[in-house]
Amino acid sequence: MMSNQTETYPKSSSRILDVDSHEMIPVHMWGEAFGEEVSRLLAPLAKGLLSRSGVNSTVRDDIKGDLNPITEEAVWTQRGPDAPGAIDIGRRTAVLDAMGIERQLLFPTFALFGINLFYNPVAPAFFGFDPKEVDQRSAGRMAIESFNRWASRERSRIGGDRVRSVAVILTDSVQSMMADAQRLLADGFRIFWIPALPPGDTSPADAALDPFWALAAKSNVPVVLHVGTEFAFSSPAWYANVPSFAYGMKTSIEFPIEPYRASTIHLATEAFLSAMVLGGVFERHPALRFGVIECGAQWLGPLAENLDLWSGQYGKRLPLTMTPSAYLARNVRVTPYHFEPVDQYFERYPELASVYCYGSDYPHIEGGKNSRRLMEERLDRLGADIVESFFIRNGELLLPA
Repeated sequence: MMSNQTETYPKSSSRILDVDSHEMIPVHMWGEAFGEEVSRLLAPLAKGLLSRSGVNSTVRDDIKGDLNPITEEAVWTQRGPDAPGAIDIGRRTAVLDAMGIERQLLFPTFALFGINLFYNPVAPAFFGFDPKEVDQRSAGRMAIESFNRWASRERSRIGGDRVRSVAVILTDSVQSMMADAQRLLADGFRIFWIPALPPGDTSPADAALDPFWALAAKSNVPVVLHVGTEFAFSSPAWYANVPSFAYGMKTSIEFPIEPYRASTIHLATEAFLSAMVLGGVFERHPALRFGVIECGAQWLGPLAENLDLWSGQYGKRLPLTMTPSAYLARNVRVTPYHFEPVDQYFERYPELASVYCYGSDYPHIEGGKNSRRLMEERLDRLGADIVESFFIRNGELLLPA
């Protein structure tokens, strides 16, 4: 049993920046949080999948509220919707105090249903509904707009900026992206999440998107991709009829835990990021802040090597004044999973030492238990500067003060 007494960590840990956490409001509480209309529409769809997802299930009618005590043991070992601060974000600052975290990004769990409904071509099979009976795009848009309104209300209710909610932006057209971004900026949001799909049905490097990238850069607002939107790579033919690729009991709508999808989950974000780098987005917008969250980090070094190789072959064609790896180091941040050998990444790819940063994924089970301690133990042998880079300095790109 882990002690509730404070453990000894490097001094920098008291100022940790956490670039990945979530609300995890149970399905039977969606009406109160996000609105009765959207709850009536989405709850029946969600229950089919999430009732089978073990600790990550949000089908938990037994939960009466955010009632579990906030202790150091609880915040580092308890996972799921009954973890402290999973439901009542007003308690999250006390959770951060117990975790030794200064600021934290807050992503949705609820809005992932909306994103899936809006974009996922296999959503009917995924959730188990008749597509003739559900207007997927309308329901998806309603869910995402409901989450953004909830996040805005929660920010006003709890005050301060230690818990910083992302705003979800749909990318069905460049015009709608710009309109949504301007409205969300006016509402006080400081970070945007877009899906890992060609935005506006065009390349992320298309000059038509430059007004969006320019607005984000000028406003000092990061744009991030997050696991759970890899729909361009979601054909069920890749994993159909293979028993070892069946969903496990820890699966969630965000993270399909099984060997094939877990090992390929980064491919969509690699494709998106490759287009941005080679197509000159970071050359044209040097102040743009960009993140890839909860897609692992084992792919980053090989991607940098691959892009550097091919940019050398096509140097005269590409609008670049730096190597692709230099753009990644300057403009991009990536979160490794808690079980990855992140110390080895720092050693193998010193030119990317500014990219790797910490995300707890609290309170989702795939974030692991005691992730801070595990990662600090791996990095400690590399020295205090690397520890501080990973837990503090690198994350400032996505969580500026």
